[in-house]
Amino acid sequence: MNATTDTPLPLRIEHLIKRFKQGAATIEALSEVSLEVTPGEFVAVMGASGSGKSTLLHVAAGLTAPDEGSVFVDGEDLAAMSDRRLTVFRRRRIGVMFQAFNLIPSLTAEQNIMLPVRTDGRGAESRERLEMLLDRLRLAGRRTHRPDALSGGEQQRVAFARALIADPAIVLADEPTGSLDSVTGQELCRLLQDLCREQHRTIVVVTHEPAVATWADRIVVLADGRVLTDFRSAEFGDAQSLAAHYHDIVQAALPVEASR
Repeated sequence: MNATTDTPLPLRIEHLIKRFKQGAATIEALSEVSLEVTPGEFVAVMGASGSGKSTLLHVAAGLTAPDEGSVFVDGEDLAAMSDRRLTVFRRRRIGVMFQAFNLIPSLTAEQNIMLPVRTDGRGAESRERLEMLLDRLRLAGRRTHRPDALSGGEQQRVAFARALIADPAIVLADEPTGSLDSVTGQELCRLLQDLCREQHRTIVVVTHEPAVATWADRIVVLADGRVLTDFRSAEFGDAQSLAAHYHDIVQAALPVEASR
């Protein structure tokens, strides 16, 4: 927990290490990663392909177990939970958005959104939240449509509503604009920022795009499985200046011979 308050942080990661086998070699995808996210904060974890950012999100969501270190969500240690308890906790307290949307083709938009709470036996008590989300995400007129009848942006908004329906402590989004065109992607970023401010939502997005990261309150830079630094996006006026700063950070971290 935060040293100055008894309120648990939505996400606290301590000295996280994650290794993968690649043939005979062992790859350290995450190396001593520590991170804290405060309530209502919008954080972008920025890094190139292979930097470890998606691995970090999967570990934070309890989808992959770390080899060392700890992950606390809403004050709860994920490693201390049984598989069954972790499944229930994840369904109730962690909302996850994937780049590929992961909608069930045979279900309508409303049915896809309601799936987590219905699985948990809480469908009836979530109807008011459903109506609010359908209205706020401009999906009320699309609630009976199946995914193949929805645009990419509509499918991503359905996935976002599904992540929010259980009123989670934190929403984790893995490259949420990766399957969208630039205009629709920026609309989604604006929506994430608006809901973060309107509802005090805590959101962590992993991305390699400066145009996405610039919408966040704080940007954490990840490279080769290590956190290089973090900074406030308000320090930069646009995505171009943010991208230049990010490039300078990554270049400064390279070995001398690699940066030549």
